[in-house]
Amino acid sequence: MKKILFCSFLVVFLFGCSSGTFQVPRQEYQTRVQVLGVLPLLVDYDSALRYPQKEALLDILSRSVSGKNDLLVEQLKKKKGYFDVRALTANPEMTALSLLESGSPHDDAGRPLGYAFNVATVSELARQNVVDALLVVVFSGEQVEETRRSRTKLETLKTNYSDVLATAAVVDRNGQVLWRLAGADSFQALVLQYADFDEAYFNRTDMVQLKNIGLAGIERALEEVPDKDGTVELPEMYKDLFAEIVSGISPGLLDSLR
Repeated sequence: MKKILFCSFLVVFLFGCSSGTFQVPRQEYQTRVQVLGVLPLLVDYDSALRYPQKEALLDILSRSVSGKNDLLVEQLKKKKGYFDVRALTANPEMTALSLLESGSPHDDAGRPLGYAFNVATVSELARQNVVDALLVVVFSGEQVEETRRSRTKLETLKTNYSDVLATAAVVDRNGQVLWRLAGADSFQALVLQYADFDEAYFNRTDMVQLKNIGLAGIERALEEVPDKDGTVELPEMYKDLFAEIVSGISPGLLDSLR
């Protein structure tokens, strides 16, 4: 009995931590994707973001994500799941315009279900860089229905909040999506609004107002923080996002048995 329980725990431990959804069997994925190209992180300027200074916010985000694909490549290489992982050089704005086709459909809560990719652009990028597939990470502004709690955990407010979400996909040179992080798995990159429960409390009203987080606060959330030894540490947002992507598309110990 103990042996059965241990084996069950081991299976959950090995397989329960991966993120996203494979669109093909994992063994097929590993066979088809030996060389992975990681595009610069993209920002969808055409997403339906509701924020008073939308352009300024997206410009801040664009500057922040610049060069971060190099760090994502480093983390993927450490897992030794591919013959090679390459950081691709491309103009992020032009790539987003040519690669992302007409936005993304959304689920009932407002989370993006994943972009359709222009096959000609995918094929050309894969051919130019001699890779089997592309890893595409996109940040978009969304209106997401959520229930959020106050700092005291006593009050809640269910409504649509403005967020920046990140989705990701591995797409092969023919345009087929092999793995996707989207929908319920979409990564909450930036919270742009908060419910002001304190204001409602002190004004003795049940009407809780939504407040926008200022650009300065958003910039601070995206800043790289020097560690005690002088090394620069990634902000938590990128750490968590990259961890989800790496766990999702890196082979597990028992992948060969699937």
